[in-house]
Amino acid sequence: MKKIMFFRPMFYIGGTEIAILSLVRNLKDYEIYIGYTDKTSNKELLEKYAKYAKVVFIDENYKQNIDTLVLCSPYKTALEINDRVKRDKTILWFHHFGNREDSIFCDDLFFDVVDEVVAVSETCKKIMLKQDYASKIKNKIKVIYNIIDVKDIIEKSNEPVDLELSDELNIVSVGRVCYEKGFERQLMLAKLLKKHNINFKWYIIGGNYYEHIEKEIRDKYEELKENFVFTGFLDNPYNIIKKCDYLALLSDNETWGLVLTEAKALGVPCIVTDFEVAYEQILDNKTGIILSRDNIQSYEDKIDLIVNNKQIYKDNLKDFTWSNDKTLKRWAKIL
Repeated sequence: MKKIMFFRPMFYIGGTEIAILSLVRNLKDYEIYIGYTDKTSNKELLEKYAKYAKVVFIDENYKQNIDTLVLCSPYKTALEINDRVKRDKTILWFHHFGNREDSIFCDDLFFDVVDEVVAVSETCKKIMLKQDYASKIKNKIKVIYNIIDVKDIIEKSNEPVDLELSDELNIVSVGRVCYEKGFERQLMLAKLLKKHNINFKWYIIGGNYYEHIEKEIRDKYEELKENFVFTGFLDNPYNIIKKCDYLALLSDNETWGLVLTEAKALGVPCIVTDFEVAYEQILDNKTGIILSRDNIQSYEDKIDLIVNNKQIYKDNLKDFTWSNDKTLKRWAKIL
């Protein structure tokens, strides 16, 4: 039985971790390891991985022989275990772009040890091929979309949940609560909804800068404090997503908005910013609305569409389907 290790220095709860969990629990006939080096990694998440894999803390004395190592971080620190884990093959599973100076591509060791690069979208691949390191990796890149367990998502979406919903507009955002995920844009859109006397609730599901941003709302945007509902991290966000009119993701950038596909699987349209992969996932004014990242004032022109077209967008998602068969076959081929 082949031994596969998925390595990430620190596991917190985000789209990458969910993608790893979804893939690991669908892989068959492998001996799977989840490796990490940061003791502050989320314990509850590691316990979930432990149902499907052997979770191992990799210190400086750790030694292991495996068949394939899958690096799941865009940062140089992903290479810190290079001499501790002996393997026949190394794959970089690329979910998001890190800070350029900390990027794994800034370490010459990367080009020596990595055999293949898995990009999570066609857009992600195109962006990578525009970088100055493109000539070194262009023959190594493959596109494999993430696993979306639609059946599990639908089952969880049907679990009961007590929500205070608006009778006019309900929005939900899922992910890290931080500025690169566009929280300032969320505040500006909320202010415009308020200006137009729209009765709305906006559920914020996630962690990280939660307390800091909640304080900012209390201090600077008191008029919005009744509109935002901060839940913190939830093991099941889907029963809230299903009850909302939109899923909003107003990020600076994304390589693949996993939560967008999950929302569409529940028939929920999306409000997104114009990062490149948005156009690979959302049909503007058909399955959602694409907003400018830079021209926040232009959001005012979209208020009527957001409020009045939500049912049209939902109707356009009734036939949405997603299959994992091709994804699993592609992973089996490279593993």
